[in-house]
Amino acid sequence: MHMFEVRAWLAVLLGLVLLATACGGEVTDDAGEDSGATAGSDDTAEDSSDDSGSEDAATDDAAGDGDSGEATDGDEPNIYVDPRGGVFADFQAGFDRGDHPFTQLDSYCVAHDAAADRVDTDDGIGADEISIVHIKSRLEDAVNIGFGIPVGDMNEMFRVYVDHINEECGGIRGRMLSLETIEVSLFGPTTQEERNAACLQATDDFNAVFILNSSGFQGSATLCIVEENETMFISTQGQSDEFMERSGGRLFSLSNTNSENLRFAAQDLLASGLLTTDDVIGVAAPDTAGQPEDVEEHLVNVLRDAGLEVVFDVIGCGGSTICTEGVPESVTNMRNAEITAFFNVMGILTAPGYIDEMVNQGFQPGDVQFFASDFNSQASELVSGQIANSPTSGDLYDGAIIIDFRDTGLYRSEGYQPTALQEMCAALYNENNTVGALHSWNDPGDSSYGMSVSVCNIVRTAARGIYDAGDNPTRDDIVAAMNALGPVDHSAMIPASIEEGKGSMPNVIQTLDFSFPCTQPIPYERSNGDPVCITGRNDFRPSPR
Repeated sequence: MHMFEVRAWLAVLLGLVLLATACGGEVTDDAGEDSGATAGSDDTAEDSSDDSGSEDAATDDAAGDGDSGEATDGDEPNIYVDPRGGVFADFQAGFDRGDHPFTQLDSYCVAHDAAADRVDTDDGIGADEISIVHIKSRLEDAVNIGFGIPVGDMNEMFRVYVDHINEECGGIRGRMLSLETIEVSLFGPTTQEERNAACLQATDDFNAVFILNSSGFQGSATLCIVEENETMFISTQGQSDEFMERSGGRLFSLSNTNSENLRFAAQDLLASGLLTTDDVIGVAAPDTAGQPEDVEEHLVNVLRDAGLEVVFDVIGCGGSTICTEGVPESVTNMRNAEITAFFNVMGILTAPGYIDEMVNQGFQPGDVQFFASDFNSQASELVSGQIANSPTSGDLYDGAIIIDFRDTGLYRSEGYQPTALQEMCAALYNENNTVGALHSWNDPGDSSYGMSVSVCNIVRTAARGIYDAGDNPTRDDIVAAMNALGPVDHSAMIPASIEEGKGSMPNVIQTLDFSFPCTQPIPYERSNGDPVCITGRNDFRPSPR
């Protein structure tokens, strides 16, 4: 695996890890040279609430006097009243949590009766236990390439949430979750081999019903899990459309697919008028396997079909971690075409050099409007902030507009409070871990809080699917139940769902702004220059699926 991929994964991870967490952190979450969301000002937040109108009213009517998310008796809907209003309240108004043991917001799970006549039903599903596996990519390896970002003890996080289900809630209908952990290196010449070996160990040796990952896991090993061994896989990382289609409904992610990142951004920019047929837009894709094809199909062709002139180049990486081949020529093409906009699809090591070359060839601030999605993690301050390593390049990129579901920088909003899910997950971990961890959303430069919430989220989603499959489920029963979950909790409590043919959970996008130098509260402090920040406008709207 290329170190390039490593760095991108790390940023991806931080996205979910930080889906609304730590100061100095950020929020992203997709993969490879692919892969935001922030909160806007108080005025923006107030506008969002004020605009909700009937949505809030509908929510209030449905919820009655309760706003705790507690289970209710009888047929009265159990609706969480989201204090953010707008699209958030509207989503919650359609999410009846009932008395389900794994959907409440005042407790991680609720003790419930065990099934009376439990029997062994399938590989990994015994009468008294069900097998799950956590595959951990060793993010601590990133220290060796200068990305020592604290994410906490992931193994301990998985243990705490699984133990709570088993010890406090009676497992799932009487079956205890049997958790195993497999670790693989983050990068190196044997990484892909290790991942494939982890797949076989998890599926053959441990008979995993679910495999869970919050630290980056991609490549053919994903197909080994979901296609070859027909095992369910839940990840924080964005997946490819191809893998989703080939998974047979067994692949789920807290993030959009890689192609969705591009397609949603292109369609939204066209619909909003931020891009018009008067624009000439430049796109330079790295020749990393699969990326030029994704970029051309889901971004370039969408824009061309809408009547825009697109200058599309592919730059070479030479099998390395940074793409430099053909960069001067590509920038010259952009300058000669007199582009008015540029869509950044490059990765953490490539984009800075490309933007530097634009400066070298005479591009000035205001000449080009930059756009991005989270493809190659560009909705992450950790990633996009590297563009500002050269102040002149930061000045050129200042004002870039990013379209994504993430809430990067949300914690900068005045009066910010974590979501009910985040508070519940973090409190449970802080109170029950055995390593002395006490993670908080406002720990500068620390991503541990967000990581604990992401782990909490994917473990409970798996538990919910197992519960919904009934007293004596087979593996296929659980697959069917997972694909019928409908509304689901997402770390930042954005509208999200799992449905037949839709394993990527987010249902919304928003507009985010890149600023350099950052004058917002709690900027992303970089060790090698002025602070940067990404802040969202809090204008969440349905994804253009």
